[in-house]
Amino acid sequence: MKIVIAGPKGSGKSALGRELVDLTHLPIIETDELIEQLHEERDGHFLTCREIFVEHGEVFFRNLEREVTQQVCDLDWHFVVTGGSIMMEPDNRRALRTNGLIVLVSAEADILWQRATANGIPPWLEGTDGRSQYEQEVVLRDEVIRPFADILVDTSEKSPSELADDVMQKITSEMSIRSHAGNTYGDIIHVTTFGESHGPVIGAVLDGVQPGIRISEADIQLELNRRRPGQSDVVTPRSEKDRVHILSGVFEGKTTGAPIAMVIYNQDQDSSKYEGIKELFRPGHADFTFYKKYGIRDHRGGGRSSGRETAGRVMGGAVARKIMEDRGVTFVGHAIEVAGIKAQTCDHTVIESNVVRCADPVAAKAMEAAIIAAKDDLDSVGGVIQLEIFGVPAGLGDPVFDKLDARLAKALLSLGATKGFEIGKGFELTRMRGSESNDGMSSEGFISNNAGGISGGISTGDPIIIRMAVKPTSSIVKQQKTVDTELRDQTIEVHGRHDPCIVPRIIPVVENMAALVILDAWEIQERLRPEWRA
Repeated sequence: MKIVIAGPKGSGKSALGRELVDLTHLPIIETDELIEQLHEERDGHFLTCREIFVEHGEVFFRNLEREVTQQVCDLDWHFVVTGGSIMMEPDNRRALRTNGLIVLVSAEADILWQRATANGIPPWLEGTDGRSQYEQEVVLRDEVIRPFADILVDTSEKSPSELADDVMQKITSEMSIRSHAGNTYGDIIHVTTFGESHGPVIGAVLDGVQPGIRISEADIQLELNRRRPGQSDVVTPRSEKDRVHILSGVFEGKTTGAPIAMVIYNQDQDSSKYEGIKELFRPGHADFTFYKKYGIRDHRGGGRSSGRETAGRVMGGAVARKIMEDRGVTFVGHAIEVAGIKAQTCDHTVIESNVVRCADPVAAKAMEAAIIAAKDDLDSVGGVIQLEIFGVPAGLGDPVFDKLDARLAKALLSLGATKGFEIGKGFELTRMRGSESNDGMSSEGFISNNAGGISGGISTGDPIIIRMAVKPTSSIVKQQKTVDTELRDQTIEVHGRHDPCIVPRIIPVVENMAALVILDAWEIQERLRPEWRA
């Protein structure tokens, strides 16, 4: 976490930064000083930022700003003081926002101009219209940066020490929120989902996507249609069309670089079935744990903890998937086991031609029959999904805490109903010797793929093979034992419209969640070593 203090010349950002250092004892870095140091290292003589700008011109100066931004973007627990011009460039802004908290500092126009010209008028503001130009730049920068700011500070009246106290309270509050609100995934490509099962909308905001990428509502709808309810007898009969509406971030069929906000409207929710059990905790659901954590819960279908939340992930993932497929990466998920019935063959071409999305057409019929039998018995069944990711180049992922398999595990196990994750041969490796489990190599690449396409936390270039265990649907009509909110013994029957097996509908969710992970890892690698694919 870094705390970026940004603002126009004369805003008092440096004075505020020094006061915050006195309060926290964290190190502080000023990008202007880094620019001056970088210039001195290369030219052999010291110039101020003003002098560098005058001597070398704006293009040269902006390039130095970009280099300095890359130097500070990965700093942890530092204050970074920077001018508004750095934050005007999308790549710089994105780098500073990643794992960062943005404090935007400003003041009244007269005060800003007085401070900005106290040591002379800056070279780019010389001339009769200098003040007018300065004020226009301040307004423009405020319009661009303000939407990305976490904390806003007006330095017109209070002293730097008074402001530092106020800002520290806001920083503490913001960090507290971030430490408890796990609604966002990703380091560079961020997806935030919102909405509840029986609320008015389900949505997602996808941020960090580069501008100029072709995307349409039809691209997203294709994936939502694969996930939506009411497709067959083996899923919930809830009739939702799940029509996506893009609210921002796309113009004339291309991404703009701004956050992409998307929603679908809930149109067929029926909360009446939950009124009779609103004081009861449904076994297998998050009712009890959610209530113990927050002290309040939405009893209508589980609210935020409902599987309907995953529609937001599919919206964001569909964009990521489109980007990755344009780069040659494809995602194929299919059921390899349902209700103990295992697939014996694998033909990817038949996956979407049967209701359980199994690559074995014979096993698919038996799986479907088992799901219907459980449904008729007022019960449910689970299964195992296999995800295969093709076309991922070698080099994605990190060797320690952010291993690619660890990133995938975190993302996929965050899906409701998933209870197990293995990659490659997984647990089968425990029954092998090293001479059997190791993937030998030849001049043509790896001889085997027991590791499942990831070794040492980094992709090998071979297909990534993952299996996910999906538990039986928790909402069943069959009577079960439970307790109420007063912890008194009760029995419960969960009526309503529920999937007798989650496997068929969670497959596109798994695929699209994985696409978000791979795209995020790809963007991280591009910044670490742009020539990595060469």
